[in-house]
Amino acid sequence: MIVPLSTILLVTSVLTSASPTAVRRAVQQLDQAAFEEAQVRDDTATRAFSDTAIKTSGGKCLSVDQLSGDFRANLTPVQVTACNSTDGQKWDIITSGKHLNQKGAMLVVSTLTQACLNFDPRRAAGNQVNLFSCGGRADGGGEQTDSQIFDFAGGAGPLALALKNDAGSCLAVKGNVLDQASCSEGCAMQSFTFG
Repeated sequence: MIVPLSTILLVTSVLTSASPTAVRRAVQQLDQAAFEEAQVRDDTATRAFSDTAIKTSGGKCLSVDQLSGDFRANLTPVQVTACNSTDGQKWDIITSGKHLNQKGAMLVVSTLTQACLNFDPRRAAGNQVNLFSCGGRADGGGEQTDSQIFDFAGGAGPLALALKNDAGSCLAVKGNVLDQASCSEGCAMQSFTFG
């Protein structure tokens, strides 16, 4: 049986558009001026923890590579890797400051990039949790956004990272990345410890 080329092209087009593949961003280097504008340390912030590791219940650490996002170090995926005390595994837990004015809440900020842990439900599944400029604007000009605010009652944990902008959802370890899932009390994949 001979199939016309137009039929093959049509089928190929339908198949590739029906299941898009997630493309991870990566850059060879940051645009230093844009990075410094977008990722500014909030020296007025109150920090519950500084330069701390965030450990999973499995003993691994949340980790970032500043070149795995865009030229400003935005959209940087959060990985789950063996703990090794590198700068990419250090975090500040901010309880008040320029980008947070809510009680019982926290921002999780990478000390390497000064970007905030961010959950964006508009992005494709598996690519919704990343680092983004604190305040929610790519250029660093934002004030506060619920996509970066997590419930926090104090203490080093273990605790869940419950999302303010998606009630009933928590961050969860899925393979070697940080993702989101429906909150489930006692779920090991949703349990994190500071320190």
